[in-house]
Amino acid sequence: MRSIGRIGLQRSRFKAAKRYEIEQAARALRAAGHDVQVDIDDTTLPATGFAEQEAERVQRADQRTDRYGDYAGKAAARSEAAYERYRQSADSWPLGQPLISDSARAAHRRMMAAHDASMAEQDKVRYWAGRRRAAQAHQRHREALPTVLRRIERLEQQRRRLVRLLEGEYRWVHDDGGPALMRRGGEIYRKVAPAPADAGRWTADLIQLDGELGYWRDVVTDRQKAGQKVWGKDDFSVGDFVKRHGTWFEVMRVNSKSVTVPWMIGGVTRGIYTVADARRQFPQDKKVSTDTIPYNKVEGRASAQEVREVLTRANSEKRHFDSGN
Repeated sequence: MRSIGRIGLQRSRFKAAKRYEIEQAARALRAAGHDVQVDIDDTTLPATGFAEQEAERVQRADQRTDRYGDYAGKAAARSEAAYERYRQSADSWPLGQPLISDSARAAHRRMMAAHDASMAEQDKVRYWAGRRRAAQAHQRHREALPTVLRRIERLEQQRRRLVRLLEGEYRWVHDDGGPALMRRGGEIYRKVAPAPADAGRWTADLIQLDGELGYWRDVVTDRQKAGQKVWGKDDFSVGDFVKRHGTWFEVMRVNSKSVTVPWMIGGVTRGIYTVADARRQFPQDKKVSTDTIPYNKVEGRASAQEVREVLTRANSEKRHFDSGN
C-alpha cells in the first residue's frame, strides 16, 4: 500500500479485521519458517470520522487518476519520439534498397526497432488512458444517486443484523433454573447475551456504520435539494409508466420497494411497453410474466394519459406518412 508504506489487505482500511484472510496469511508465514504474532483490535474506533475517511479516499482516487493520465502522457511522448526516429530513417531509405551489407542490415534493424518501440508505447497509452477512464467512471458511479440509495439500503440491512447480534440470540443452554421459552432434558431455550469480546467488536462496528449511514443520507438530502428525484411508493399508481433502460413499462402493481411491470425482456427496443403489448407478444401464456423495478433504479415516470398522447401522435404521424407514400 503506497499511501502507508506497508503490506496490507486491499479495501480493509477503517473496517473490521478480515480474520479469515489474516489467519491464512499467518499460516502461510509460519509454513515459511517465520514467527508470527496476530494482534487484532476491533474495538478501538478510527481517529477520523467517515466524512474525513471519504475525503481521503476521494483524494487518493484523484491522485490515482492524475497518475494514470501522467503515465499516458509520457508514453505518448515516447511513442512520438520513437516514431519520429523511424520516419527520419524511412524517409532517407531508398525504395527497393537491398540489404547487402552489415551496415545496411543494422540500419534497417534500428529503423524497425524504432517503429516497434513507437507501437509498444501506443499500447501503453491506450492502457493507461483506459485505466484513467475507468477510475473516473468508478468515482462517478460511486457518487451517483441510485448507487448511493442502494448503498444506504445495504448498510441499513447490516445495521439491523448488528442490532440483533447485540441484543443476543436464542439458543439451547444448560438449565440454570431461570426463565426460559422452553425446557428439555436439562436444557433451556432462551436469549443469550453475546460474549464481551463480540459485543465490543459489534458495538464498534455499529458506531462506524452509523457514521457511514449518516454521511450518505446527508448526500441524498443534498442531491434532493439540488433537484434530483428520489422515487418511492407514493410516486406511482397502477397504470402509470416507469422508465428503465430507456423503455417505458406499464406499472401493474405498486410495492413497498419496487413496481411490478411486464417481463422487461419483451420490451427491449420498443420504447413503450404495455400490458396489452405483453399479451399480444406472448399469447400462449395464461398470465403476463412480470419483472420488478426497484425505486432506486427508476429513470423516470409518466402518467397513462401522457403515454396515450405520445402513442396517439406516433400513430397519427405513421398514418400521415403511409398516406403520403
